[in-house]
Amino acid sequence: MNIKLWIWTIVFILIGGGIMFYGMSYNPLGWAQGFVSFTEPNDEPIPWGLLVIGYIFFGVIGTGVSTYNSLYELFNKNHKEKNPFDKIKLRNEWLALAVLIPGWIMVFASTYKPAEALFIYLSFRSTSRIAWNGVLYALVGIGIIAEILALIGEKIKEEGKRGILDRFLAWLSSKTTFEIPGMLKLVVDIDALIVGYAILAELILDANLGSVFGYLSTWVYEFGPFMSILLVAASFYSGIAMISFITPLYSWLRRPTTVTPPTVQPVATHISGSGSVDPEEDNAIFKVLARDGLLATIGIGFLILWWVWLTATNQETLPWAELLINGSWSLIFWIGLVLIGIIIPIVLYSIAYKKESKGWLFASSIFVLLGWFVLITLADVIPQAISWYYSVSPVSPPGSTWAYELRSNFNGVAQYTQLPFAVSSYDLVWFAGSVLFLLGVYTLGVLLLPLEEEEKPKHVWIFK
Repeated sequence: MNIKLWIWTIVFILIGGGIMFYGMSYNPLGWAQGFVSFTEPNDEPIPWGLLVIGYIFFGVIGTGVSTYNSLYELFNKNHKEKNPFDKIKLRNEWLALAVLIPGWIMVFASTYKPAEALFIYLSFRSTSRIAWNGVLYALVGIGIIAEILALIGEKIKEEGKRGILDRFLAWLSSKTTFEIPGMLKLVVDIDALIVGYAILAELILDANLGSVFGYLSTWVYEFGPFMSILLVAASFYSGIAMISFITPLYSWLRRPTTVTPPTVQPVATHISGSGSVDPEEDNAIFKVLARDGLLATIGIGFLILWWVWLTATNQETLPWAELLINGSWSLIFWIGLVLIGIIIPIVLYSIAYKKESKGWLFASSIFVLLGWFVLITLADVIPQAISWYYSVSPVSPPGSTWAYELRSNFNGVAQYTQLPFAVSSYDLVWFAGSVLFLLGVYTLGVLLLPLEEEEKPKHVWIFK
């Protein structure tokens, strides 16, 4: 038992949970006095703030980790030796699920009455993209959990266990035959169906998250499909970075130590709880991650160029382009996104690929994750940052319910104003609590689940 890891897990779950408990009333003394409001109204000029940024940030990373890992698993289903992530695929899926948890928390915390968020499902509105986010998050979670159970089922099948639940888990990783005698024989790979379903649900969720921003009434119509494409691409960009961040950490944690018994030659041993991938396989994984990360970053760079070109060459969206290129958000755009999120990672990924270096790969991932946070912040804030002063906005879709004051160049006043962006204390508390809770939940899975190849489920069907 790894005592230090248990302490880490308990401490971060308690601290993260405690901070979120504090955020529930935002005044713990109020619980004793009976004055408890679950949240506070969001009356900021830019209402979609840090919590919306947070659940997109973590949600897209989680789907990206799972989609990327699952695609390698699906296309190498019958040739596992060709899958560089075969020995860490279960670990990657648990990482995807753990990263989604703060996203789920922030979805509910960002609503005005989180306790009534169940009405997203009980009174579902098919025309609401936000409502679809709630449903798709649940469907993605079901898919990832099913993948984890199927991968554990592979281990159970190898062990030959015969319990009822053991056989069900083993069935999730097997093939089933449906036959109509003399007419039809159909062989179905259950695991492949689960993986395919998870990939489909994840891609749809990413596209829907993009459409939430793309079809805001302050944008022109062209941004709807573009933002969906951007977030699907960003899922690979950020998901590969997260795997590139965690995998070298595992490699460092299992670095061999030298033990010198009195009468024998030095023997290489591994730290308790280490992974099962040897150094050569590690290098192969690092090289694949560096290559794919490089391609994903180049793709994001092209989409950002497309984004700027779309806004700068469209009269209706020129004010937003000015915010990015030479306005109040230009420093964040050029330094935070273009330099930190694209140019530096391209250089570092290239070095990591050439040298098969986990150090350069790890550094690349940090810059990409920072760049991804900046990207989703810009995608969230920029569409909300301008308030038009028109009775009918030139960028409002037909039937828009937005109200505008009649102003124009004819009366010598500005046609729009820029709204300030602020992070409320409530958003900051929930964001911090969710992130700390994530750290504890992830290591809890490392402690309890058989995530490494040599670990087998021994207790209560799925625990090691």
